[in-house]
Amino acid sequence: MIRPILACVLLLLLPAAGASAETILFSGSTTVQSRILEPLAEDIRNATGHEIRVEGVGSGNGLKRLIAGEVPAAIISSPLASFTKSLGLEEGAYIQHDLAQDIIVPVVNHANPVTELTWEQLRDLYSGAVKNWKEVGGPDRKVQVITSHPESATREVVWELVMGKKVDYVRNAKVVYATRKEMVLVAAAPGGIGAVSEGFVQQYFDEVRRENEPAEIKIVATQRISRPLAVVTKGPPSPAVEAVLAYLRSDDARRKFR
Repeated sequence: MIRPILACVLLLLLPAAGASAETILFSGSTTVQSRILEPLAEDIRNATGHEIRVEGVGSGNGLKRLIAGEVPAAIISSPLASFTKSLGLEEGAYIQHDLAQDIIVPVVNHANPVTELTWEQLRDLYSGAVKNWKEVGGPDRKVQVITSHPESATREVVWELVMGKKVDYVRNAKVVYATRKEMVLVAAAPGGIGAVSEGFVQQYFDEVRRENEPAEIKIVATQRISRPLAVVTKGPPSPAVEAVLAYLRSDDARRKFR
């Protein structure tokens, strides 16, 4: 009789175990979306039992969703402190859980001979104070600034660190909502300049190398522009979110970050 009783007990326990699995919605940074969460979605499910869904709507919009209680966690690619004033975040109420450090790099059209720029030169290019590349040692060509949208953490970090919050982006800058689009527009504009995650640029270089095609953008050397890639929760994370965070902090997960 022991085996039938044991089988019944197991059957009773199975629904409860299944019910504990959750689908967790993360909202915010497209960088965290594309470089960490989406590439590791299957690994997260295998390690934690939880499914994840990711909204790439920009760090600021993700935090707004978290503040409104619409998602259990936001994803950001900028220090949480960068949003404290603009979003009116209550001090100490929100917790930043760092996953990795990311580097932002300036990118220009491959035909541009400029190889290095100071932060001051970048500030003047992005703000429109420098309108022609010849002013910074380049060709006699009009500068075309391409930048991510206002809710993008990449744009925010460049504005804070490089531009010192003193000037804004030039009014005629082309605004994009996807990093891939930013690189495509820089590749198409001889005078183009943008700023994107180094990881995305490396993915682009790997892709053109596989397809045996020439790279149409290049990185310009400058002082290191660094920012965290992180998950944000209101108060301590839920058990399901904590399980995902624990896996993402593991060596196995970190090796797979893009």
